Parts: sequence; C-alpha cells; structure tokens
Amino acid sequence: MAIEADALFKSRDKILTEALAAFQTLVPDLWVDEDGVIRMLLDVESGMIEGLYQANQILLEDTFIQSASQATLEIHGEQLGVERKGGTAATGSLRFSGVGGTYIPIGTEVSYDPGVGEEGVLVFDTTLDGTLPAPGSATALTAAGGAAGTVTGTLEYAVTFVTAAGETIPGAVSTPVTVSSKQVDLTNIPVGGPGTTQRKIYRRPVGGTFALLTTIANNVATTATDNTAEPLVGAEPPTVSTAEAISLPATAENAGAEYNVVTGAVTVLNDVPDGITSVSNSSAFTGGTDEEDSEIYRQRLLNWVRAPGTGAPADIKNWAEEVDGVETATVFSNDNLGTPTNGHVTVRISGPGGSIPDSTVQANVLAALQALDMANVTIHVTTFTAVATNVTVALTLLPGYLLADVSPSVDAAIRSYINNLEAGETAYIAGIIDAVFGIPGVATLTVSTPATNQTTTASQKRTPGTITIT
Repeated sequence: MAIEADALFKSRDKILTEALAAFQTLVPDLWVDEDGVIRMLLDVESGMIEGLYQANQILLEDTFIQSASQATLEIHGEQLGVERKGGTAATGSLRFSGVGGTYIPIGTEVSYDPGVGEEGVLVFDTTLDGTLPAPGSATALTAAGGAAGTVTGTLEYAVTFVTAAGETIPGAVSTPVTVSSKQVDLTNIPVGGPGTTQRKIYRRPVGGTFALLTTIANNVATTATDNTAEPLVGAEPPTVSTAEAISLPATAENAGAEYNVVTGAVTVLNDVPDGITSVSNSSAFTGGTDEEDSEIYRQRLLNWVRAPGTGAPADIKNWAEEVDGVETATVFSNDNLGTPTNGHVTVRISGPGGSIPDSTVQANVLAALQALDMANVTIHVTTFTAVATNVTVALTLLPGYLLADVSPSVDAAIRSYINNLEAGETAYIAGIIDAVFGIPGVATLTVSTPATNQTTTASQKRTPGTITIT
C-alpha cells in the first residue's frame, strides 16, 4: 500500500503559507499581498519546493516493494532474480488457399479484425514455410469396351485430383463409350501435379449426373477396369476445388490472451505472396496468456522476500509459478508421481483458466527447478486429470437489478474460484457462496449443484463445467 502522504508531502499552498508566516514573524509589517515582491518570490519558490516533496515521496515509495510503481517493481524483481512473467503467444494452424504452386514463406502475416479499429487488429505469422499443391486439371481418360461383364449403356468418365487439402473439380470428359454386358477398360488415366496423393474417377450415362466410380489411392497407375453395373450409386464430384490449399502452423505476433481467437476468425491477408486468395484458421488459437498482473507480481516478490528460497514446498511452488504458462502449482513432498518415495517431489501445474499445460511448459518448469540444484531431490513435473465441476445457483436480487445485469459477474466469480483450486483441493459449496456473495445486485444465493463438497485425488484438479444461474 502507499506510504501515508500527509506525513511526507506539503502542498504548494501550505509551503507558501508557512513561509509567509515565518517572514511576518521576523518583520510584522511586511507587505505580503499578491502584488508584493516577497509574495511573488515565495510563490515561485513554493512551487519548486513542492516538486522536491513530490520527488522525495515517489523515491520513498519506490524504495519498498509494497508501494513501488510498476517500472520500479520490475527493477526490484531483476535485483532479486524474480522477473515478471511476460505472457505467452497463442499458437494454431492457418489454412491458405490460392493458385497452385504458390510458395508461402515463414513469417507470412495475416490477421483477425474484430471491427473495433486499428488497435484491435490481431496479427499472426506462419512459423513454417510451404507450397500450395498444384495438381492441375485432369485430361480425359480413354474408355473402351473390354471383356464380358456387367456394364451396359453409353457412358462418360471424368477424373479429379486429390491432395492433402481437398479435391479438384472434374477435368475433361472422356469420349462416350457404348457397351452391353461388358467391362470397360480405362486407360490413359491422367496423373496429377505436385501434391497429388490420389485420383477419383467419376462416371455418368450420357446426359446424366456424375457419380463416384472408384478411388485410385496413388498418383502412378494409369489403367483401371470398370465392371460396376448401372445405376451407379456414389458421391457427386465437387463443384469448387479445395485441393489448392495447405495448413501451416502459426503464432500470434504478441503475447496475450486476446489472441486465443475462435475458429474461422483469422481471415485478413496482410502480407502474403501473390497467388494467395484466402486464409482461415480451422481451429481456435490457444495458449495465449497476458503479462502477469502487477499486483500478483508484487505479491510474488513479497513472498520471495519474506520466505527466501530454501527448497521448501512453498519455495518450489513459487519457483514453478514464475514460469510462463503456469498459473498454479501444487507440490507433493516425498512423492514420485503418486507413489510415496523419499527424496522425490512431484509438482502438478495448471495453466491459465485451469487449463492443462502442454509438454513444452512442463519441460520449462522442470528445467527451471533443476537449475536450482536442490541436492539429493528428484523432481517430477506433471499436470493433472481435469474433473469438470457443474454449478447451479439461484440468486435473490436486490431491487432494481435484473438477472442479465449480474449473471456475467457471477459466472466469472464461480469460474475464478474453481480455477484457483489446486490439484487435490476440494471444491466447497461455501467457497462458491463466498465467491458470489458481495457482487453488486446479489442479496442472497443458494447452491443446488453440487449437492455436496467435491473432493479430488492428488492427481486431479477441479475445472469449471456447466455454470447455470437462475
């Protein structure tokens, strides 16, 4: 908290009043009205002295972690070797479409524009390069009557190319072939360009609709045999090509939870090669976290100063929570991943919002703890099994409030309570009530789900399930 200002600071008016009083004590009839020279000189000096008081006040507050400004707080952290967590960048996958053969370099830039102005645009960059498949358009195959079989009619054939991303539209149609109770020999089946993995052959009676006859699971064979009687039952070919596309990993340009955008949000082409016509993310970007809150960082520094690192469970917890991507850590002494073992420590970590950290974060925590060289201690870092906790609360509201007014705050409070539970910790009904009670507009509340306190094992952690507010 801030140091008491009244004892350390004097305002310009107070300084001026005291100075005038001191002069009048020495010279009782001194002229001190606003047009007097003495008054004007003291007025200027009072402003300068007030600035010195302000500088001293700031300097004194910055001396202590409890009252330091944000910039000075980070200097305290650097001095102690406890740096502020800078947040993590969200990662995901981007699907590019366009002209086949277009090369996409690392660092290709696209964005999500929520429509709130330039400051709200979120930029993402590819982290691997790639080239759009270029299967091309299929030429016509050759169809001719063959040995006795089951095919009867006048038929046409067309071929599509398949890549990892999708399928082209049908290429050129073959010359019609008329057969009666025969097989049809298919030759000169076209081969696709770069990126082609399969080919599909479609057939139709002249004047009819194409249907899938067969799939050739390679890009080599140029012959096949049709012995499937009419009517042919199969999927129709695509009307729009989806083959000239590629998915590439990408990362947010900056750290921050706001970059955890939903599926389909990233659609703006910022700095892309000619030939790219569209982009989208087929799944949500995840893993983005904000820079550590100043007050949370302040408390971590105070915890470190008050309990210097000795390797106690509280120290290991603090050290683990210093790693980006870790929100809470639970330390189990003399434990080897659930098996009681002397000389072992298991650290179970959770990420932002109670999420399960990925293998990279786990490895970073293990490396950070091992670097501290705690002799004769074997450290294990792992996560937990998420146990969803459904909550149903009924609110009694104060006059003038509507359910829609308070529901978002209640939902956030319940989720925060559950997310902050550590591995193995019980979710108490009283804890839910305490989290909600006091929110503006809430008079009383009852919790119907869960009906009892929810316990977990040491390898489990409570996470928010369905939150219902009535």
